[in-house]
Amino acid sequence: MKMSVTGHLEELRWLLIRCAIYIIAASLIALLFADRILYILKLPSKGLIESFMILKPAEAITIYIKTAVFAGLSVAILPIFWELFNFVKPAMDKSQNDSVIKWVIAAFLLFVSGILFIYFVVLTPAISFLMNLSQGLTQSPVQLTLSSYISFICALLFCGGIIFQIPLLAFILTKIGVITPKFLSSKRREAYFSMCVFAAVITPTTDAFSLALFMIPMIVLYEIGIIFSKMVYKNKILPGGEVYEQS
Repeated sequence: MKMSVTGHLEELRWLLIRCAIYIIAASLIALLFADRILYILKLPSKGLIESFMILKPAEAITIYIKTAVFAGLSVAILPIFWELFNFVKPAMDKSQNDSVIKWVIAAFLLFVSGILFIYFVVLTPAISFLMNLSQGLTQSPVQLTLSSYISFICALLFCGGIIFQIPLLAFILTKIGVITPKFLSSKRREAYFSMCVFAAVITPTTDAFSLALFMIPMIVLYEIGIIFSKMVYKNKILPGGEVYEQS
């Protein structure tokens, strides 16, 4: 039984409400551990930033809220993925529906991998470059507000988690017939250019090294996505007896 457009919109509305509830609940729990989370977030700056500033009386509250929301979103991403995959389930056949739980786990593991990659590989070189650049401009020790630092760190970590969804996204879109491996292969140039623009926007520095730290993983993930797409497409039953083309 097909659902009307109004029905889909209503289902989407409730999906967004449930996702908001997950984030709020997880954020409230994370608020209890905000001090520990802040300590972890400040570790990449150890030896690079001597101290942080707080400029407004209520800024400490804002910092705790930012930290809790980021941690809550990172935890709530698991049930959010579950909701999203269930939302697109009607577009899949019954044999594909059995794999939803596997996709949810895969998406969560990729999200965590992206966060860990940014945390352990990208953050320290990026902070080091920024501090050196700033000191060269001011000719004096640089002081940052803790609020701006936390916003910067959380944004990069979350972007890392999203970027690592590229292979799974290619896999799922091929499953439901939105894209084909031939399409992904033919759009390499446009995809690489888009990745370059995206990396330039989210990268806090303008040097080639920091840009490459984002670009190389995205390119690798895109190519993995093409491989996954080909694996899925080979097993699809094509309408009209179309022949799968390796390209």
